[in-house]
Amino acid sequence: MSNILKIDKVEKYYGSKSSLTKALDNLSFEVDKGEFVAIMGASGSGKTTLLNCISTIDKVTSGHIFVGGEDITKLKGRALRKVRLEMGMIFQHFNLISGKTVFENIEFVLKASGVPKEKRKERVTELLKLVDLSDKANVYPANLSGGQKQRVGIARALANNPEILLCDEATSALDLENTEEILNLLQRIREQLNITIVFITHEMEVAKKLFDRVAVM
Repeated sequence: MSNILKIDKVEKYYGSKSSLTKALDNLSFEVDKGEFVAIMGASGSGKTTLLNCISTIDKVTSGHIFVGGEDITKLKGRALRKVRLEMGMIFQHFNLISGKTVFENIEFVLKASGVPKEKRKERVTELLKLVDLSDKANVYPANLSGGQKQRVGIARALANNPEILLCDEATSALDLENTEEILNLLQRIREQLNITIVFITHEMEVAKKLFDRVAVM
């Protein structure tokens, strides 16, 4: 397998010079294409900070992050937007738009990326089938179960055909049955699309299920 993600001596500080808090301390690891990797750690260990740095929501203080061999820590403008499209984010609390249907929630990402309307409909239909929600296209988030909401979140994260899926505690708001279903769905998607998944969790039972490797922070 070829390397798709490389974290090289990354450090992240918050605060001012007089009061600095170190969130990430000289962190280095690599992820191969198609791997399903879990990153574990207690609350406050820096897991979400790491994910935010990988997704470029946050900037590293020092060190480098490479995606597909490209150092993304210095990118700006169009080059940065292009890299962001190569990564899909799945959130703990779903982050769905309550006033939009399931179809519209997924379409919103494509619309923001400038995808033509006729292609958006085709892609959303395809994604709904992938996450087994074809019958929920016109339903609003309030009428979905937690597991169904997360399936919408997964479909939305996949909308732009990313190379990497970043999952921030994607099952911690779900019960045991829904957690199992979401993990199995992610495994199926990984195998079907050969996508790389980095999954943040503090739950050991989740980490032991399906992952190729587990890193502890």
